[in-house]
Amino acid sequence: MSVVNFKTIYTNVVAEKIIEKSKFITSLEKVKTEEQAFHFFSSTRKKYFDATHNCTAFVLNSGSMRSNDDGEPAGTAGKPMLEFLKKNEIFNIAVVVTRYFGGVKLGTGGLIRAYSACVSEAVQKAGIVENILHYSFCVTFAYSQWKKIENYLNLNLIYFDKPIFSENIQIKIYVKNKHNFINNINDICNGSVIIEAQDDKFIEVLLPKQIE
Repeated sequence: MSVVNFKTIYTNVVAEKIIEKSKFITSLEKVKTEEQAFHFFSSTRKKYFDATHNCTAFVLNSGSMRSNDDGEPAGTAGKPMLEFLKKNEIFNIAVVVTRYFGGVKLGTGGLIRAYSACVSEAVQKAGIVENILHYSFCVTFAYSQWKKIENYLNLNLIYFDKPIFSENIQIKIYVKNKHNFINNINDICNGSVIIEAQDDKFIEVLLPKQIE
């Protein structure tokens, strides 16, 4: 399974939380491959080598996912971490929740709630973006067309790179609906524009904090 548009965290974070005298440290990292996830897990375990547990989970937009309880009772740590990410459809993310045991046992239900809460709070701190697939075009046109095109792009909140001003104006543009864009830009310029398709690109759009 491969997700076309997908959500991930906006930035990598580390968050701390005390639950019943145990110290929990949640580390989030944006990743694109299993290798990157495992490297992150390894480096985080080394950083917190003296911790009681370093529980892990990752989910990729390719459909690959895995979790590890690292000595906590089976299904009480890595699994709820993974289930939180799946439920909220957050991809290309690796998570380590480090626990320094404080002397109070939480029980099965308490552990599940604790590890889920740690990931939830860290994700809220990191922020969520949606990676939206955009079609990319290189558009070349005369200087006399610039104002009309600039107004169209700004009014429609279309992403574009800094224009290149030479004999003509050249600009790289990213749109979600390629057919509408091509028709509209041709109408604006009365057909006197060169439109060349480029490689598609994912663009991150920051979302409101709405996770469960």
